[in-house]
Amino acid sequence: MNDQTIERTEKKYLISASDKQRLLKSLKQYLKKDKYFSSTVCNLYFDTKNDDLIIASNDRPFFKQKFRLRSYNVPKKSDLVFLETKTKLKFKREKMGNKRRLALSLKDFYDFKNHKTSLEKLFEDSDFRNLEIAKELDYAFNFYALVPKIIIIYDRESYAAVEDPDFRLTFDSNLRFRTDKLNLEQGDSGKPYFSAEEPKPVIMEVKTLDAMPLWFVKKLSDLKLYPVPFSKYGKIYNQLKKGK
Repeated sequence: MNDQTIERTEKKYLISASDKQRLLKSLKQYLKKDKYFSSTVCNLYFDTKNDDLIIASNDRPFFKQKFRLRSYNVPKKSDLVFLETKTKLKFKREKMGNKRRLALSLKDFYDFKNHKTSLEKLFEDSDFRNLEIAKELDYAFNFYALVPKIIIIYDRESYAAVEDPDFRLTFDSNLRFRTDKLNLEQGDSGKPYFSAEEPKPVIMEVKTLDAMPLWFVKKLSDLKLYPVPFSKYGKIYNQLKKGK
């Protein structure tokens, strides 16, 4: 696994704030705060004009793919952002995720988006892997005619296992979105996804290269926490469609 290509299985859980605190308290000896422990994750998702990718994804196929631009906190034009393609392949009962990404300035992304340059051109002096991903994303944006669709934002806490660098645990709260002002630098405001009338759940995500460690599985069992299918983009898309 490297910074450009990340392969892992992912499981999501919708838990209460109190369950989150109980879980973290019981795992103090196993977890440490991640290097980027606290951040506001801002995502701009791309799709075809007719939303073909998210419609296909919501049908839970064996293979699905998403494209997004991500920043950690609200960026300025000179700040680093990540252009990503995220795929999931269903294998037996598990879903293996693969994320390939390019790190570039927001200004360079706009030059690419406005057809002033290509990703291949921007990364022509980079290493082979970056150049390979750049060509892949150039092709995908042209083939699908991808356009900005929605910005999805949440506040994240990230943990890593003390003795297992491939195990990560994240907690996302205050999930919100907007379908206007589709530029990441325009702030982190948005409409809440979860109803204000009910306690808002925390989205816990477990990311691991192999099976979850036994100490973690035991704690999940003790607290009776079970995985659920939850795609942020997919859920918000469905909510928007119901509101029409």
